Amino acid sequence: MDEKKALPPTILVIFGVSGDLAQRYLLPALLKINRNKKLPAEFHLVGISRQNLSVDKVLADQSSLRAGAEIFQMDLGTPDDYIKLKERLAAIGSGFKATPQIIFYFAVPPVAVLPIIRHLGNSGLNDKNFNILLEKPFGVDLSSADDLIKETAKHFKEEQVYRIDHYLAKEMAQNITVFLGGNVLFRHVWNNDFISRIDIIASEKIDIEGRVHFYEQSGALRDVLQSHLLQLAALVLMKPCTDLFDFREVPRHRLEALNQLQLDGPVDKSVIAGQYEGYTSEVENSDSNTETFVCTKLKSADPRWSGVPIRLITGKALDQKFTEIRVHFKKSKASEANRLTLRIQPREGIELELWVKKPGYDHNLQQLPLDFNYDQYFGQDLPDAYEQVIIDAMRGSQNLFAGSQEVLASWRILEPVQQYWSMHPRHLKIYAKGSNYKDVLA
Repeated sequence: MDEKKALPPTILVIFGVSGDLAQRYLLPALLKINRNKKLPAEFHLVGISRQNLSVDKVLADQSSLRAGAEIFQMDLGTPDDYIKLKERLAAIGSGFKATPQIIFYFAVPPVAVLPIIRHLGNSGLNDKNFNILLEKPFGVDLSSADDLIKETAKHFKEEQVYRIDHYLAKEMAQNITVFLGGNVLFRHVWNNDFISRIDIIASEKIDIEGRVHFYEQSGALRDVLQSHLLQLAALVLMKPCTDLFDFREVPRHRLEALNQLQLDGPVDKSVIAGQYEGYTSEVENSDSNTETFVCTKLKSADPRWSGVPIRLITGKALDQKFTEIRVHFKKSKASEANRLTLRIQPREGIELELWVKKPGYDHNLQQLPLDFNYDQYFGQDLPDAYEQVIIDAMRGSQNLFAGSQEVLASWRILEPVQQYWSMHPRHLKIYAKGSNYKDVLA
């Protein structure tokens, strides 16, 4: 769809509207979209809840959304309730000037996703006017992801499914392809002739924050690296698009890049796992071997990246919160070193480290940053990732969503790690809370 065209009439249905995800992120995002006058001219919000809740209670802090919103009470496990939902949605749509698209947002636990999809399909809530928005995780390994995709495909076509990766919706992540494709300085050095290594780091200060059940079943590999960091790697490694502003090419190029990635050596040599001190007490499991830190060393079969190590690093309870892509250029001596940093969060922007001569009589060098900051040029009110996700789903644009083949490709890259860990005792490096990621790797 042309991004300049008005958004089509839309009914947004949120399963789990009273839950934490909807209350903390989705509804505030909708409120901001509404304040910016970016919602469709014809729009209605339907919140699904097991409880008999009022609109005022659910939208307590989003009062401007109340006029076009309602709460629909239903049991998600009862087929007849989906028939009632279908009738209600038809009634709402009959008041629109044109047939609305209906988007189902799954703000529910992963275990509830497939049963709801089946009920929607069996109730006829899956024709061409219906789309579904799914939160990660998309499976827990290659086999389960494949099963989830195949089961979903029985009820919805691929173009109706929007799999959310919030990192792809961040402004800096969206700008990577433009930055690399639109600036000749970098486009011609973006290969193994000039680049020595690439590090993609997601460092978190928070610990698991009481999410014991979730984290014991996921760990850092599944929670962050499999989705967010591999998608960022695909954006950095993919071939430039033919048309700089034809973002429809991006998913295909991301998939091509993912299909070229693999571990750089045996698992015990290419993967480092760690766990912060006190984790086992926190989860009340002294035998827990769940990793809260992981570093994987990858390589690409693409000739452009032959010999360039790509490290994906993420960890909890570290000293800083940031997500960055650090590109290290080749050097023959220390004074030639330049590093390009693409800051995904916070302070989204781009930084290039340059050597300069310090003023004065002596010939001394100093490394200084050449810095571009989104806040400095565009203000601090950048669209939140949830805002972008909602808008693009309404727009019918799949560019910022992970396709089924991308999901399978990312799990395929990590399958050797999961298989190795299932058969061998996992060696975890124990690190103190507040450690720097470099210290954990040392």
